[in-house]
Formats: sequence, C-alpha cells, structure tokens
Amino acid sequence: MKNFLSGFFLAVFVSCFFFPFGLHFLPSGINTKMIMAGFGILAFVLYCIRNHQMQISRITLVSALIAVTFSLWCLFSITANGTDDTSYVMYWVSFATWLGGAYGVYTLLRLRYERVSLALLTRYLAIVCVAQCVLALMIDNIPAFQRVVDAYVDQGQEFFQEVHRMYGIGAALDSAGVRFSVVLVLIAHQIATNAAVYDSKSRLTGYILAFIVISVVGNMIARTTSIGMGLGLFYILAKYFTVKQGGDISGRQIRLYAILFTLLAAAVYISVTLYQSSPAFRQNIRFAFEGFFNWAETGEFSTGSTDKLNAQMWIWPEGYRAWMIGNGIFGNWYYSTDIGYCRFTLYCGLIGLAIFSLFFIYNGLALNGKFRNFSFLSLLLIALTFIIWLKVSTDIFFIYALLFCIDGDEDGEEPVPAV
Repeated sequence: MKNFLSGFFLAVFVSCFFFPFGLHFLPSGINTKMIMAGFGILAFVLYCIRNHQMQISRITLVSALIAVTFSLWCLFSITANGTDDTSYVMYWVSFATWLGGAYGVYTLLRLRYERVSLALLTRYLAIVCVAQCVLALMIDNIPAFQRVVDAYVDQGQEFFQEVHRMYGIGAALDSAGVRFSVVLVLIAHQIATNAAVYDSKSRLTGYILAFIVISVVGNMIARTTSIGMGLGLFYILAKYFTVKQGGDISGRQIRLYAILFTLLAAAVYISVTLYQSSPAFRQNIRFAFEGFFNWAETGEFSTGSTDKLNAQMWIWPEGYRAWMIGNGIFGNWYYSTDIGYCRFTLYCGLIGLAIFSLFFIYNGLALNGKFRNFSFLSLLLIALTFIIWLKVSTDIFFIYALLFCIDGDEDGEEPVPAV
C-alpha cells in the first residue's frame, strides 16, 4: 500500500508538470507548472548549498544560450517593427520555468528511487497519459464528475465545451496531442531498446496496451496525437518486423507479434461494439480518425482541419525585410493561421525560425552522448517538432528539460527504490 500511494502521488506531481493547469482558488496566471518550477528551483539551490558548488551541464548551458539568443532576436524583431508583442521575447523565461519544473520532478522521483533513468521516466509519463485519457472519458460521460473537475480546475474548459472537444485535467487540444505524441515515441523506444521490457511479457503487454489507449483516446482529444502514433509505430516496425537473414523469426518478435495482435484485436472488438451502441463514442471515434473514415467512405483521405490548413492558413510575409526579420506580430491569431512555420516566420522572420530550429536540433542531438541507444529516438523527437509545426506553433522543450535533469547512461535495468 505504501508503494502504491507513493507511486500515485509521484504520478500526480509528474502530471502537474507535464499537463499544467490552473486552480480557481489560485491567482490568475498561476498554474501547476509554475508551482513545480518554484519547488525545483528551491531544491536546486538547497542542493548547491549542501554540496558547496553549482553544477550545470554543458548541454544545458548551450541550450540556454540558444534560447536566450532566440529571445533577443525576437526582441530585435518587435523593436524594429515597432510592436509590443512579446510572445517569444520572454522565451528564456519559459525555458527556465520548464527546466525548473523538470528538476522538481527529478527531485521528487529521487525521494523514492536511487536512479531516475529514461526507463523510469517513460513509465511514469505513460501512466500519466493513460490516466489523462481515462479522466477525459470520465469527464465526457459522467456529468457529475465533470462538474467537480470544472469547479476546481481552471483550464479554459468553457471553450472546450463550446467546440465539443474532450479534455482531461490540463490535457486538451493540440497541447495534449503534442504531449501524447512525445510519450508514444518514448514508449516505442522502450519497446525497441530496453531488455527489461522486451524480455518481459507483462511489461511488454503494459507498454503496448498504453500505446493503444493513448493512440485511440488521445486522438479523440487531439488528432495531433496521430503524429506520435505514426512515428512510434514506425520505430517498432523498424525494430521488430524485419525478418533476419535466412527467414528466421526471433522469440522476441514472436512474443511481440502475439501480444500486439491480441491487444489490437481486443481494441478493435471493443471499439466496434461501442461504435454500434454509444452515439457519444461513435462521434468521438469518427473525429479521432476522420481521415480514415473519409477514406473508407469516399475514397479520399482528408479531414476538416487539414483541408482548412491547406486552403486558408499558408500565409507568408510580404517583402524581403519581413521575410528576414518578420513583422513582430504573433499573438491574438492576428494572421488567422495556426501553422508554426508561418507564425514564426511572420513574427521573427527566417532568421528567428532558423535560431529556434537550431534550438531543437541541438537539444535532440546533444543528448546522444548521455543515453545509450538514443540516436534514433533523438532523430524522431527532432522530426516530431518539425512535423508538428506543419499544424501548430508549439515546442517540445518540456521533454528535453526532463531529459537534461534525469540520470544518463541508461542500462535498461529496473530502478531500485531508495526507501
């Protein structure tokens, strides 16, 4: 019971960082990410005092330098254009907040575990994402539970209800889809590279089940989840669905095939049953996989959102100066586009876009030396950023902040409880 309770509360704290939300009794603008950041900064200061030194990795320092450079360029852009849109001028503050919150998560996990590995972090993130999917289903189907959540949690749910979108606690729209995508890629990495996972039937089953739940329900919340689902499946297929020379199939492949197809069959059966019996589920599943339904019914793979993006939202600057330094306007949906490439270019020009791109490329590649078997995952995380920008302007630094803080040289062993 003690282990269960400690694991439960740790998962709650991880969720407060990964899926931040406000509370109605807190001052406006304060959310759980900021609270975790405050705790993390305090924990870091106490650590430095106790050890009589301040240790910050070279990777973190270089990443911080690029983030500050991007902020300064955005400041130049709005100054040159005479605007007051500081949307990304303060990106260095967002960087520091995510990093502080990540260190807070690391500190809390260290209270229970001697070593906070990538395997341990992925397990908690998978649990949190599955929990958010369950919470979203409960909020969508149990009015009394929805009223309780809405009474305490401040996350702009009035808009979610207005546009008829599912939401969890801090998990909604594209921000949730981006986080689900990151975790799906991390799960695929564990399935493909962690011996403690692919040699264990129970752990492999757990990760595959989590992958399926997040893929299905996550797409009901935000179809951006499909990006991570696709990249994750590609990772797993590249690892396990290659027949060895001579046509031999390994025992690990057989185990994966058996578990994967059994769980997929169960998921399909449950989905078909609910599709036929529940109008709410039918509506949500059709939204989640609209492209596939349109393909089956009309022969054309398309969705309403992608059609709108392609038809109306590819908006670019006018003139050489605007292409280089932007127009200094990002907020309030001024240019009526969600596309990240367009919004960043319109805001701070191609130079600003290049600096921001370098930031994520560096974060991914620099971690190759910290974790074993990380090179392919780093490429997928980098690809995830640039694919997401085709749909929405956001970033995934929250995961890099966690990776900066946790212990490196993952060896696939199970974390050992410290207490």
